[in-house]
Amino acid sequence: MSFTGPAAKPRPIDPIQVNAGGYTHTPDSDAYEAAYYEPLEFSFSCLVNDLDYVKFRNAACNLDLNDPWLVGSDRWASTKGKGSIVMPDGTYRATQAFNDTKKVTVDMQLLFQNIQATTNRGMNWEEVYIPPQNIEIIESPDTMEMSVRGLIYGDISPLSAFSTGVES
Repeated sequence: MSFTGPAAKPRPIDPIQVNAGGYTHTPDSDAYEAAYYEPLEFSFSCLVNDLDYVKFRNAACNLDLNDPWLVGSDRWASTKGKGSIVMPDGTYRATQAFNDTKKVTVDMQLLFQNIQATTNRGMNWEEVYIPPQNIEIIESPDTMEMSVRGLIYGDISPLSAFSTGVES
């Protein structure tokens, strides 16, 4: 697996405005606050077998727009809007719902297990959206590889174990 993704949510650069006493860090447009809501990109590729591909396809943001959205026999719901964004003044604002009501997000976790260490390290990304066109299947005579690119809208945090109920 070749994963690339952010370690934390970014903080936009404060615009500098020159004044008579020197300068101040002051937003000069609504684009400053909008930057807090911008999604972050991630990507990975991995080898898959038929069973793994079917499980991933069902879990990857409801590609088939099923209602109800089932992964195996479990009913899933979007995680969109559950997170929060820390604004420049320290207040929290909820992440925003999609305009397209059929778009859904999932939470994604990645755990690196080190057999030489006593603890594992990993990351938790919330409100992950994988556009259907960003899943590619590359077939060769001996393997099937999947390449995935998506967007992270929610909170990002480290973890040392999978959350309860998360399949590895």
